Amino acid sequence: NVLDVPFVIVRRDLKITEGSTVSVNYVSGSSDRIEKMFLSKRSLKPNSRVLIVDDFLKGGGTISGMISLLKEFESELVGVAVFAENAQKEREHLFDYKSLLTVSEIDVKNNLVKVELGNIFQ
Repeated sequence: NVLDVPFVIVRRDLKITEGSTVSVNYVSGSSDRIEKMFLSKRSLKPNSRVLIVDDFLKGGGTISGMISLLKEFESELVGVAVFAENAQKEREHLFDYKSLLTVSEIDVKNNLVKVELGNIFQ
């Protein structure tokens, strides 16, 4: 616990050990399908201030789902941080975010991935 704040994991699969949970449906940016995410009721206190951290931002569906989940806990979103974002994917700007890296080109045929600094450095 480096920052002396709680760390909470939102899950896509329901674990029996989680106890009672709150769930929301969201549209996955990677599959364009409706998915469900779960958060244990005991993992987040009401009226918490929350920083969402995600590994890869494609369309923004997962983060939008997490924001909806926060509303169920009457908690406040204070920021969104992502490790990398896909610059090639069009997304609605439903939330502000900071990214460390931007994947600007993916060429599967030639095994090429072009990565640039993310928007946090702008």
